[in-house]
Amino acid sequence: AALLARAAAGTAGVPADPHVAAWRAAYAAAGLAPGVATPVEALAAWAARAAGVPSQGTVRDIVHAFSLQHRVPAAAYAAGHIQGDLWLRPSRGCEHFLGFGDAAPSAPALNEVILADTGDEVLARHWHGRQGRFTAADATTREVLVHLDLLPPRAADADALADTFVRLITGFTGGRADVRRLAWDTPQAAWPAPG
Repeated sequence: AALLARAAAGTAGVPADPHVAAWRAAYAAAGLAPGVATPVEALAAWAARAAGVPSQGTVRDIVHAFSLQHRVPAAAYAAGHIQGDLWLRPSRGCEHFLGFGDAAPSAPALNEVILADTGDEVLARHWHGRQGRFTAADATTREVLVHLDLLPPRAADADALADTFVRLITGFTGGRADVRRLAWDTPQAAWPAPG
């Protein structure tokens, strides 16, 4: 929680950050409405509120702090609730999404950019910006998939950022981490079986 609070205190420059501007341009190119905030902007706006970003358990706090500090979109998913493979793709209009605060599941609009699994459960809408309740990691989750998104020129920092994140997560949790790097030219990675 202290790590998250320190990261949240340094969010004043988020709107002008060139990495955030690159995400804004990527969102526009993907057809997302101008009013849809990129994940780092949304998290920074949440941190700027009087109550700030509440502690949501060690892993989510580290993910939020890392995202704010390095200005990269990051999310934590409960690996045990993911069915099969993950796909970043346009919605077909038949997937299932239940967001935080939603009373009932809904289907994203046709062609909205979503992160979904093989079972058509939507992990995140708006590319990676609005996380689903069913697959979000919480304080009790023991196997977590953390996804960090990078755009050029920041993509060149992928290995260093992954190392920094792994040191944080293993240092605070005592767990282990496996890293897979996906890129435009290498879009698939083999994952070890859970356990």
